[in-house]
Amino acid sequence: KRSSGKKYKLLAIGTSTGGPVALQKILTQLPADFPLPVILVQHMPATFTHAFANRLDSLCKISVKEASDGDMLKPGCAYLAPGGCQMILDGTESHAKLKVLEDNSTRIAFKPSVDVSFGSAAKVYKGSVLGIILTGMGSDGKEGSRMLKNTGATIWTQDEESCVVYGMPQAVDKAGLSELSLSINEITPSILKEIAHG
Repeated sequence: KRSSGKKYKLLAIGTSTGGPVALQKILTQLPADFPLPVILVQHMPATFTHAFANRLDSLCKISVKEASDGDMLKPGCAYLAPGGCQMILDGTESHAKLKVLEDNSTRIAFKPSVDVSFGSAAKVYKGSVLGIILTGMGSDGKEGSRMLKNTGATIWTQDEESCVVYGMPQAVDKAGLSELSLSINEITPSILKEIAHG
């Protein structure tokens, strides 16, 4: 696949069941000089997200951290949404920062929610987002992907064969929002090609 020539400012990844292994596979292949900030929304209880971020950080060339309220988004750094909270992007494309909000409401089933984070990314970064929905149960991410897509962003999904649960990607595929359905092994090479890196 050739790069579409689009300019990107953010890589956004949402996942649930099977996500930790999928995220590790993708993130460990990114080079240290990866030029975009990365946001990660993985359905996971609060007790696990900190340790998971630290583990990824120890395995990856880019830096990975559990997101804190007020974090400024920096290239080559991945921010994992803390369990039990919502991670919202705020500010402008050149000065984007994260708000991490405790969420005790019953309105949103997932804390963190891919829809919430992707929806806020659509407001800040508009079309310059590459959004990817990986393995997971249910349909969280579909509405967030739709909001991104409406601003001109690019959405990809993990293919059924390489998913542990083909729920979240299937919801996005069925809604006609995904431009590419990729095997987990193809995702990082495709990201690097798409953003014309290396």
